[in-house]
Amino acid sequence: MSIKRILVPLPGSVDQTGEIDMALSAAKALVEALFISQPPPPVTRGGVSVSEIGYGLRTAAVAPISWYADQRDRTVKDARERFARACAAVGIPLLSANDEPVAPLAASWREVEGPYVETAVQRAAAFDLIVAASATVMETLMTIAEQSLLQTRRPVLLAPARLQSDLTDIVMIAWDESLECWHAVSAAIPFMQLAKSVRVISVDRDADSRKASQAEVLAYLRCHGIAGTAQVVAPELRSVGDTLLAAGAEHEAGLLVMGAYSHSRLREMLLGGATRHILKNASARPVLLAH
Repeated sequence: MSIKRILVPLPGSVDQTGEIDMALSAAKALVEALFISQPPPPVTRGGVSVSEIGYGLRTAAVAPISWYADQRDRTVKDARERFARACAAVGIPLLSANDEPVAPLAASWREVEGPYVETAVQRAAAFDLIVAASATVMETLMTIAEQSLLQTRRPVLLAPARLQSDLTDIVMIAWDESLECWHAVSAAIPFMQLAKSVRVISVDRDADSRKASQAEVLAYLRCHGIAGTAQVVAPELRSVGDTLLAAGAEHEAGLLVMGAYSHSRLREMLLGGATRHILKNASARPVLLAH
């Protein structure tokens, strides 16, 4: 899989440094920052809409809307300037509204108003990769990650609040033999081809049961010019999610690659699972998920 278009949905209410840095670090082609602001709440006085009240009261009622618009404009301006500075720092040109990219790398900025999750997921279908913050930054971003994975089938790259290591230093694959994991491995090929090393890690008490499938994924990687090593880690008393995060820390992985929702989403919501555990706790390192 080649990654030609990356979407960074930016909420209007939080700092977006992590997502922007991650997207520009991963960029091989076009990065679009999608700044989504919430529409102003309807203004009423005593349960009566603004259009139904007199001129004097209407003027007083409209004032909060004007203040909201001013605040939104300032927030958008500040966010766009931060994005422009981040692009300039890594030498990626920021296109104007009607420009077509002429260089291999380019960035664009788009502003929309609407429901955050629905707007981001709808736009996600037109991109190869979605970059979202880890759930420790904002809960709705976890919803976007889930919906992008399950509805649009697009891989999602979770960004930590601050990028602490190079994305392609060490890539760790959380290998569980599932179709979802194969999809994640395929989506991560462009990153692994640049990585200094790739490690295939399985969590299992029976190491022998994973040898055949680990050998198969290593053969797949070699076909793409990627050399990897394999290891089986026993969970001991930890959950699979905790064991994977601990292994990522031990190997100082710059990127964790894993399949998402190998079990049904309902089962993972009710009983817990590695995917939701990673979504809630992956604040220290980037995670690429695919379904």
